[in-house]
Amino acid sequence: MLKQIPERITYAQKKIIKLTEERKLRKWCLDNGLQHSAIYRIGIGEQVPTYKIVCSMVHLIPAVEWLYYTDEKLPFKPVLVPAWNPKNKCKFIKEHRYDYKEVGKKYGISELSAYNICVVSRAQPSLAFIRECCKDTNPIDFFIDGEESETPKKFSPDRGDIVNIQGNIVLVLSKKDDIESTGHLICSPVLPKCEHSIALSATKTKGVVCARNLRTFVLAPRCQASFIESVPDEMVNAVLDEAREILK
Repeated sequence: MLKQIPERITYAQKKIIKLTEERKLRKWCLDNGLQHSAIYRIGIGEQVPTYKIVCSMVHLIPAVEWLYYTDEKLPFKPVLVPAWNPKNKCKFIKEHRYDYKEVGKKYGISELSAYNICVVSRAQPSLAFIRECCKDTNPIDFFIDGEESETPKKFSPDRGDIVNIQGNIVLVLSKKDDIESTGHLICSPVLPKCEHSIALSATKTKGVVCARNLRTFVLAPRCQASFIESVPDEMVNAVLDEAREILK
């Protein structure tokens, strides 16, 4: 017997409830490798569906039907796609890897959350976030593959730039001409804290520059720098002075 059902349910919940009422849910779950108890709880609103769960069911229930209630009009045509591995980078994530800050501002999540979702894959998008993105994006873009976006070709890092290189936030110490001629970029990492560090100030980026921890990246098609912001000259000079200490 069904427990009390919420007044508002999504199109996906409606389908799960119908299967339950017809006593077909258990077999449906077994046939599709799904956990019956979890799907049942999602159907009656006792459990919130996660991105991982929706990924496992997008070949059975269209993604958009998880995001909208039955008293709402669907903004996109319901489309089934192959089950998606949530560990893979989907089309939306690939397209917004380098503009995560704008994604955060536009869709109402923190800059850190956008960074964790779009850049370093430390977090998965919530269904609430995906629904916000439906203002501009078909939700299936979160469950299909896409082309890896590239850093704008016109951008070339210069000394004093804070950039993102493959998920590493660093302060560039090399001059632009040297980077372009050699393809090598010398930098210091930006971290929450470390020894022999210089605190960032007058910047949106928070943390410290590990001045004596020098790193080198070879820029290539698969290793590009994405601009975040520039720091004041005084700070760059202070970092360079600290870095020179290890070169004496």
